[in-house]
Amino acid sequence: MMEYTQRESDIIVADSLEGLTYKHKRAFLCALDEKQSEHIKCEQILIKSLGGGVYNKLRTLFRDGDYRRGVLGALEERGIVCVTLKSTLYPERLAQIPAPPLVLYCNGNARLLSGDCFAVVGSRRTSAATLAACKKISGELATKLTVVTGIADGADSAAIRGALDSGNIICVLPGGIDHIYPSSNSQLLKEVEKRGLIISEWPPHTPVARYMFTVRNRIIAGLSRGVLVVSAPKKSGALITAGYAADYGREVFAFPHSLGVASGEGSNELIKNGAALCQNVLDILGSFGLEYKTEVQKFTPQEEAVLSFLRANGKSHIQAIAAAAGIKSFQAVTVLSSLEIKGLVVRCGGNLYEPL
Repeated sequence: MMEYTQRESDIIVADSLEGLTYKHKRAFLCALDEKQSEHIKCEQILIKSLGGGVYNKLRTLFRDGDYRRGVLGALEERGIVCVTLKSTLYPERLAQIPAPPLVLYCNGNARLLSGDCFAVVGSRRTSAATLAACKKISGELATKLTVVTGIADGADSAAIRGALDSGNIICVLPGGIDHIYPSSNSQLLKEVEKRGLIISEWPPHTPVARYMFTVRNRIIAGLSRGVLVVSAPKKSGALITAGYAADYGREVFAFPHSLGVASGEGSNELIKNGAALCQNVLDILGSFGLEYKTEVQKFTPQEEAVLSFLRANGKSHIQAIAAAAGIKSFQAVTVLSSLEIKGLVVRCGGNLYEPL
């Protein structure tokens, strides 16, 4: 069984008690710790808010040896490691925020919590070009930092896929580990568990509720020294994360977007209000004093011709690209696929391609 200190075990067991809010749990731990000067005051608060009968029942359950062993044993069987506020692995940055999670339930490499983290977030409805740019910059950031994001479709998934090969990826879930939302990303989350880390502040069986997304976003911001918003409409969870980051004194970056792009209106508003405009990974790493050496890419004459045309003309049909490069359409498909792999162009559907 995973070994925890007495204080760590107390926090884990208290967190398992149903019907208690975050404030109740903190007061409960205070009330049962006679070393704390306010333990009597905390007990009185709980008796007043919960009722004496409920408080006494919870206190008895908390101290019951079979119950305690059951809670810790069930977590051990699932391979879930608990990092509590009193654990040496608990991230210092996260501990500094208002209402830091009492417990982080971890599946994967919990040591990533001790590293330098940076958040990459965005909208579910993000353009193909922005998703490709998100994946690329996430992979580049992961060479120096641990990327932190959610598990939604769109930008979150692109950030995960970019950082996954490095293993420097943390996904923060809105509910318990047993309840993946959206379920369509369960396979992607399994890959994160193998190579990186998934965490939740909720006991594993806790189903996802709407308010948990906003609550979760404070953890994404709290873990990170900065946040990149790759896309965001006017009302967006990504903007909430950026707001938390600003409140915590963390740096906020944003991709710029063209006029009329709904998923970019929030990002542009962030830049207007003082967020740093981000065009490439150097804008982020440079602000933290980190170096990044880019490899000199080599291109075939056909790749150079296609790339030059796209950069001059923007989104174009494959027939126009092929004509400009002096090649057949089937040859252009091969060339464009190579440039996609290099992260320089993106397929937009309808045989349209766009440079990055």
